[in-house]
Amino acid sequence: MSDTEDFTLPEEELSEGSPCPYCGSQLVLRHSDHGDFLGCTNYPDCSYLKPVSVSHSITVLGDVGAPCPVCGEPLQVKKGRFGIFIGCSNYPECTFVHNTQEQLDIDCPICKKGKIAKRQNRSGRNFYACSNYPDCTFSVPGKPVQRICESCAFPLMFEKKFKAGIGLVCANPLCESKNKRKRLIIRPS
Repeated sequence: MSDTEDFTLPEEELSEGSPCPYCGSQLVLRHSDHGDFLGCTNYPDCSYLKPVSVSHSITVLGDVGAPCPVCGEPLQVKKGRFGIFIGCSNYPECTFVHNTQEQLDIDCPICKKGKIAKRQNRSGRNFYACSNYPDCTFSVPGKPVQRICESCAFPLMFEKKFKAGIGLVCANPLCESKNKRKRLIIRPS
């Protein structure tokens, strides 16, 4: 009798917390771009995984008291997989979701059509990018400041934290000042 036979469960009985059919370690629910799956906690030594379908429910917390700008139905405060948001009560016919991005009054220096807006990546970190995405992919990792770079004359710089304090860095990725490590410290951190 091999070691894997001791831990074998029928496939339909596997759930989060069950023992892995390959090695006996605990299974946990994991998320990827391709969907949710049960994976072994002993990864990478054990590569067991099983795709699962998880239904993500949306709970209505209350009404906003304003109409949807797309269809006119009332807007609702809802709680979903990624947190609390404001969306149309006529979902799935209307997919309007209120976008709470902080939009700055700074024009995009690349396309000159969009404005720079605060966004958040998958891991929760903030960055600033052009509102004209996907036509324009300009982005900076820190808060943008309209200031002309002394080295390349690019019209935008961004704030970055250094040991000496908060400094400004040129937003042009090809600027020579990045290689020379020139920093303009504007305030202590």
